[in-house]
Amino acid sequence: MGTLSLLAVLVLPVVVAGLLALPAAYGQPNFIVILADDVGWGDLGANWAETKETPHLDELAAQGMRFVDFHSAASTCSPSRASLLTGRLGARNGVTHNFAITSVGGLPLNETTLAEVLREAGYSTGAIGKWHLGHHGHHHPSFRGFDYYFGIPYSNDMGCTDTPGYNLPPCPSCPRHGVAARKNRKDCYTEVALPLFENVTIVQQPVNLSSLAALYAEEASRFIQRASDSGRPFFLYLALAHMHVPLEVPLPDTSDRGIYGASLSEMDALVGQIKRVADSHGKGNTLLWFAGTAG
Repeated sequence: MGTLSLLAVLVLPVVVAGLLALPAAYGQPNFIVILADDVGWGDLGANWAETKETPHLDELAAQGMRFVDFHSAASTCSPSRASLLTGRLGARNGVTHNFAITSVGGLPLNETTLAEVLREAGYSTGAIGKWHLGHHGHHHPSFRGFDYYFGIPYSNDMGCTDTPGYNLPPCPSCPRHGVAARKNRKDCYTEVALPLFENVTIVQQPVNLSSLAALYAEEASRFIQRASDSGRPFFLYLALAHMHVPLEVPLPDTSDRGIYGASLSEMDALVGQIKRVADSHGKGNTLLWFAGTAG
């Protein structure tokens, strides 16, 4: 448990390959990778005693292996995610900067993802949450080894996420005509509202951030249950919006640290729910890894 490690990124595919080579009598383990966005070292009580909002994560750290010197393969969203899923640094996998809303490319199609390797080994594979590795054509997660995808194509601050009459962040439309006028204005937004995908279908636009965590928890639970019912081992990649701004929490603020503390509590509750479902349906054979990265 901790922040995403360069060493772990490079070693993870080797470890997975070794586990898959175990005799059939041992069975194939399930994998759950939960990646938090912009989470800080002191955001977890396991790292900072004054933090009281993460009891489930603290319990996870106490029961499992806790890494105290753990580093991301990159300090931004797309490169860190590309390294996590390929085991290769950006200089080798071709992803060295964040993809924009207007980007037509993504993680190069000749790169092999962990999901593709596991699916070939008979796994049910699912990605839930922030993708940010390309959202057009075959760069979409549904074509990168994942049987199921539910989430947003890039960060939750990229695109308007408001509901009528409520802007978060403020994003009034720019004038339709006059390129010069649009360039001179700093208070208008030219991009589309942030979409929520289920596989390749947009199911909500703009995204309601206040209910996003609950939707992720529900879909992750359903995926684990479906995989368990099918008898197949599963790989779930859950990329959270927490703690990336803007922060939006539906419940009354019960933390003495304001909305940030409430967001920590929401993230912790989500992880706790996933762990309970995995314990119930994972047949005692599930490896759960929680990590954080910048972006």
